Amino acid sequence: MRKCEVFNAQQIPLNVEMFQKLCDYVLKREKREGTLNVVFVGLEEISEYNRYRKKEGPTDVLSFEGDPPFLGEIYICPEYVKENAKYFKVPFEEEMIRVCIHGILHLLGYDHERDEKDAEKMFDIQERYVADFSTFFDKSS
Repeated sequence: MRKCEVFNAQQIPLNVEMFQKLCDYVLKREKREGTLNVVFVGLEEISEYNRYRKKEGPTDVLSFEGDPPFLGEIYICPEYVKENAKYFKVPFEEEMIRVCIHGILHLLGYDHERDEKDAEKMFDIQERYVADFSTFFDKSS
């Protein structure tokens, strides 16, 4: 069973259904079962969660693993993502999809911090899934 609950606990309107489809799609493609939560939060809340990593300030996405069949929770800060999208010169919707996929891949065991080969593999998979969802760009908010 695959299940994704999406919660929007911040002010920027989002297409919750699209993010549920995105989660289901990635889990299906990765041949993984389980449930996960995606929670959209503001700058203050993501900064609080980032302290668990011994880091100060906000970030775009954080993943916290759970115990199977609960894969874990992903926290995304759309306000921070919006700034990243401007910096990278990509649509906000594309960057939101990218960070959500990034969070899911972390929950599935992918890691870009161990070594360059793992990072290359993770980012390659991530960008393929982003391309698969390109029809949603400019539609998720």
